Amino acid sequence: MWRGRRLWLLLPALAVGLALGAVLPGRHPVLPDWQEIAWPFGRDAWPAGRAFRCGSAACGGEQEVYLRPKVGLCNCTRGITGDAEVDGVSDMDMLTDDFVPRAAGQPVAMGGLDGIARPYSLHLSGGRQRNAAGIALSHRCDLVVAASVGDSAGQAAALQAIAGLLSRPDIGKWLEQQFGKG
Repeated sequence: MWRGRRLWLLLPALAVGLALGAVLPGRHPVLPDWQEIAWPFGRDAWPAGRAFRCGSAACGGEQEVYLRPKVGLCNCTRGITGDAEVDGVSDMDMLTDDFVPRAAGQPVAMGGLDGIARPYSLHLSGGRQRNAAGIALSHRCDLVVAASVGDSAGQAAALQAIAGLLSRPDIGKWLEQQFGKG
């Protein structure tokens, strides 16, 4: 019974790993050229997060990732259950008020957390359009939200960047501190 149950629990993580082009278990995606930058957004109801930028072709072109915890925002028993929740918490509105989902969200598992990832199109000033991915991951009664914005047309690069950042030990420690465990 446990062997079958363990396999059932690993299937979502395996599916995400395959979708992201991940390598063998225990190996983290390579994160070339990522630089931490200052949190670019004004104050809101949540503490500032951490922001990262990569401008190389290895990252799929110019790309930025924004991570932050939202303590006490998640349903403690259900976690994240749908696209409306991802739309509401993933910080797309910090990037622009004019964002449009490109597809339904998909279940993901990253950094030991489960949630939903959803692709977006952002319409910026001057008629510019950017691709984005919004992710909401639950941790008990708390959330980790991530947004990725880039020139890359594919969501896979954005998800790989977020998964890689969430797998970094320094990010894990930072999140533990934010959740009151550090």
